[in-house]
Amino acid sequence: MDTEPCEFCGYEVPLSWNYCPHCARPGRFPNVRATQVDDEREALDQRYQAALNEATRRGCRGVLDSFETAAAGSKAVINRRLEEIERLSSSDQELYSTYYKLLDAQARLPHGNQWDRLRGLADEALFNGYRGEIRFAALSLDGTGLPAYGECTFVLRDDMISHRASVFEENSALFMERHNYKAPPGHRAPWAERSRLSVAKIAGDLAPTTSPTDFPGLLLLPGGKPEEDRFVEVHIWGPISRRGCERVVLATGARPPQKSRLKALKKRLGDVGVPVEVR
Repeated sequence: MDTEPCEFCGYEVPLSWNYCPHCARPGRFPNVRATQVDDEREALDQRYQAALNEATRRGCRGVLDSFETAAAGSKAVINRRLEEIERLSSSDQELYSTYYKLLDAQARLPHGNQWDRLRGLADEALFNGYRGEIRFAALSLDGTGLPAYGECTFVLRDDMISHRASVFEENSALFMERHNYKAPPGHRAPWAERSRLSVAKIAGDLAPTTSPTDFPGLLLLPGGKPEEDRFVEVHIWGPISRRGCERVVLATGARPPQKSRLKALKKRLGDVGVPVEVR
């Protein structure tokens, strides 16, 4: 079992625990702790420095620096159907749960498809002992999310997730399958270093002519189906309520919700200081 010393008592704490089993003091969240072991930090730094050097060689270092600045202000977004956002907006007691918790509570059935298998294997490898605590999001620069998961984008507040969020190179289910469920170091980072991971991933796609208006689509680009989505994945430990939301972006498409329904949603969220943007 991988461990690290408790910063209070000095005894070993399993990386999958968020408190010390000896003195019971709270520690860092396990997904965040996993990004801060020496191998991970050193490998990410090597990738980051290589990206800077390559951008300098190709004459686009200025563009890369601008992209890094933009990525440092990126937000975590979660896409869900309107019905789910309505439920979450109704009360502070309503929480955004996880697939595994819903299964355990018999509140939903498994899909029974290939994604169930891939996700289960990846989550067990990445979040061994705490996979039921991880909520998945994506990094976004403009409030755009991944519409395959729903028409409503929940833009999360940094101050409510920064201490418990980590970022991962891409869709972890697909990444882990490609790597035989052993993640090579250097492809995840704590929230505060999300721009460095984004630089390591995106640098090769930049050119001297790349404009800041291109940055949002480079960081997050929805595909025709979920496996074609391009994004940096965010892992958030623990529950999320409407208080964790900065704003909601609703893509109405060809079938906008009834005006009364939209008005009610705006009222409920507006009462707790969360604006609703309709696109």
